[in-house]
Amino acid sequence: MIQVSKLETGTYFKNAYKLSFPYDPAIVMRVKSLGQRRYLPEDRAWEIPDYELPNLIEKIGIDNIRAEESIIRALNAKEIKDRRAEVRERLKDIKPVTDFGFTTKPLPHQVEAFNYGLQRDKMLIGDEQGLGKTKESIDITVARKAELVKTLIVCGVNSVKYNWQKEITTHSHEKSVMIDGKTMDLRVAQIHSWYRGPEFFGIINIESLRKEQIQDALFAGIKAGYIGAVIVDEIHKAKNGNSQQGMALRTLRTPVRIGLSGTPMNKAEDLWNILTWLDVENRDFYKFRAAYCIMGGFNGKHIIGYKNLDSLNGELNSVMLRRRKDEVLDLPPKIYSTEYVELTARQRMAYTAVKENIKQEIEQILATSVSPLSCTLRLRQITSGLLACEFRGDNPKMERVKDMLEEEIIPNGHKAIIFSQWESVIDLYYSALIDYKPIYITGRIPPEDRQKRVEQFQNDPECKIAMGTIGAMGTGLTLNKASYVFFVDKDWNSGNNIQAEDRAHRIGTESTVNVISVVAKDTIDEGIEEYLTNNQAIFDRVVDGKGTKQDIRKILENLLQI
Repeated sequence: MIQVSKLETGTYFKNAYKLSFPYDPAIVMRVKSLGQRRYLPEDRAWEIPDYELPNLIEKIGIDNIRAEESIIRALNAKEIKDRRAEVRERLKDIKPVTDFGFTTKPLPHQVEAFNYGLQRDKMLIGDEQGLGKTKESIDITVARKAELVKTLIVCGVNSVKYNWQKEITTHSHEKSVMIDGKTMDLRVAQIHSWYRGPEFFGIINIESLRKEQIQDALFAGIKAGYIGAVIVDEIHKAKNGNSQQGMALRTLRTPVRIGLSGTPMNKAEDLWNILTWLDVENRDFYKFRAAYCIMGGFNGKHIIGYKNLDSLNGELNSVMLRRRKDEVLDLPPKIYSTEYVELTARQRMAYTAVKENIKQEIEQILATSVSPLSCTLRLRQITSGLLACEFRGDNPKMERVKDMLEEEIIPNGHKAIIFSQWESVIDLYYSALIDYKPIYITGRIPPEDRQKRVEQFQNDPECKIAMGTIGAMGTGLTLNKASYVFFVDKDWNSGNNIQAEDRAHRIGTESTVNVISVVAKDTIDEGIEEYLTNNQAIFDRVVDGKGTKQDIRKILENLLQI
């Protein structure tokens, strides 16, 4: 990390900046590569003129620079402007390299990825969250279907398999098989059945690859020519080449290989396994490490710095296509997506018990309740992570949100908002994410204090997350420094949810807003998403007390059969 500070009077340059950093040969080499720079021996620092700042960013990266917020804003503005101009020129009038019937119309940057994938067999698509890596890889493999026969999708996060299943249906006319049997023997049987069946895509989680019988079944399919391509989603989960899944990755040597990851990988050692799988790197790990890592510490066994990074970046850039949200100009104002999670065994047990009780009492509920939908409150709280105190560790929604924040969203320099209907849910998230200096706004925060918290979120670069209830934080506030909005549960009224997401999408918003609904699979969450999207009118009638008994029965029966 380089500290950049403005000098009132430069020693060598009129408008100058000082660069300070712990000694690192790789950084010294990059600073020395600047056209104009002078060493300040007394300060053990470097001085550069202001016009060298863009070159510094290009060589170091904005994420590796620490400075006053005004300097960072200026650096960011310059960097984004330059990148946008470059991308605008690159994507101008871009056309697919082959005639292909896209099921959903691609944006220009997605056409670029499509062309990239048709012109090479090994690739790493490093686009940021929300740019459509899933669609891009589906289009690439479907366009090459004749040569590939079938494509295996390996999910780095287990619950993402449901997103893939949905996205395949949305972006292609192909069918998929979920390889998720309860035992490994069943999964092996599913793999062999997939080989014989008409489905183009097979979906499996990365943990399954640890099992030898799964590896053997997939190897047989590759050798026999059934599997022509592998897509590894969130491939950074397999960056450790000594882990079981890291070693298993290297066995998937199909003719076409596509890795997907929006997570910045800033450590040289994290790239070896991925570059090896992509056939860019052929050295063993220790030779690779010797080439790019500086060893030191106790017995010289610890990595204390890096070297030859230009060579490493050359390797990476030979297979990687990466675009950031702030440089892609063709995005819609909002991008909606769903992240599925699976209830834990204890959650499922509690959920089933509550659901069965409601089903047994449904006639009484319909006859006596003023607000019949309130009987589902407990089900909704269970899916959001609220259980008896001894079960509070069971919160797959929070684990998924935390994973996305920590691995991709925050490292890429973005801020996020988290919404729930309940203060008790927000309390859980606040405790889990306290390291990111979150603000929270719920009903117990006095109105006069809420704007102070908003200003903290808007102006403090260390404050990465705003969280609150839809009722208290969902109206009247401007939180447009956020480019991601999570709903861990939703209001019955879609208008209230839209108002909440618009806290980020307001005048002054600088980028597309990603609105992410976190949904527990096979629960009431799915039914609510369906109603909010396709049949809000019946919800509104019931919530407003104007629904018929038939309306209420229809909603409850649909929600409870999920």
